Amino acid sequence: MTASRPAAAAVVVAGIATLGVLHYTAGHDHDAHYLYRRLFYLPILAAAWWFGLRGGLIAAAATVAIYLPHAVGAFGLHVDPSPTVDKAAEVLLYVGVGGLVGLFVDRERGEAGRLRGLVTDLQTAQTSLAQAEHQAALGHLTAGLAHEIRNPLGSIRGSAEILGGELDAADREHIAGVLVRETERLDGVLTRFLRFAGQEPPTLAPTNLSEAAAEVAALAESEAKQHGVTIDAIGCSATPNAMLDGGKIRQLLLNLVINAIQAQPDGGRIRIVSGVEDGGRLPLFARVEDAGPGLADESVDDAFHPYFTTREGGTGLGLAIARRTALDHGGQLTVRRSPLGGACFELRLPLPEASDA
Repeated sequence: MTASRPAAAAVVVAGIATLGVLHYTAGHDHDAHYLYRRLFYLPILAAAWWFGLRGGLIAAAATVAIYLPHAVGAFGLHVDPSPTVDKAAEVLLYVGVGGLVGLFVDRERGEAGRLRGLVTDLQTAQTSLAQAEHQAALGHLTAGLAHEIRNPLGSIRGSAEILGGELDAADREHIAGVLVRETERLDGVLTRFLRFAGQEPPTLAPTNLSEAAAEVAALAESEAKQHGVTIDAIGCSATPNAMLDGGKIRQLLLNLVINAIQAQPDGGRIRIVSGVEDGGRLPLFARVEDAGPGLADESVDDAFHPYFTTREGGTGLGLAIARRTALDHGGQLTVRRSPLGGACFELRLPLPEASDA
């Protein structure tokens, strides 16, 4: 038993004992006996509420054991002057009220415990599916990553072979520049990829939404080209830094871009527009527009619901996670028809400004 349960039990016992004493010392005052019989329900109800069916029945039985000798005049005690039928009905009601209320309390608590278990299971399943969605998005970029790495590696290898021959100083300087540029390009590709692959805990830091959108466009460009999709990133140079979880915001935009690529398997166009607008509660924005088939009117309302998907093999959590990320930042994520003819997903965020310092 916890510390609160003994205290509750003590309150019930004290209540029943006190009312018993008052009953036995009430004499022939009919109104007092009537009042005390009614007050017996209070400790019975309290026991049923705190301890369930068992507690309600035990408290009712204790009340009957204390009251019954007084009701029938046992042991030479004076008799409760109330009519016999009232006293008999009261005894039955003590047991009935204690048992029924305790039964309802036990059922309610059992149902609440079952619901808590279901919620825990659902949260666990959502976490697992969210991780699967994250890995699926990364998987779509793996081929693109290999392509991005292969090109600079080819340039580096060719430059290295040229360096093996006889070159004048100008040619050597040119080849050295090529090596440096291609090495930096490789480093940039890997840095962007690892930023998405990391599983760091959420952290808020000064983040520029337009720069994040441009990075997502660059990261997904190779994957888009393989599907004949062009990506245009249009960012506002005046977009200020804001306190955001940069990794989660980039993952959100990446999921939207990957969805847009998959919606145009035979080629198309994606436009990422980002910036800041004057006024309003959510001035920061980033829109991912595509020229795909768009969403059917009946699917728009369900687009962000967990487990809703129009793609075979999809988990149906990508957009739900994206919206939750937006909400976690105090923003919103909506969808409408794109000027390009497909879908337009718009992320809106508040602007708690932050300097790089």
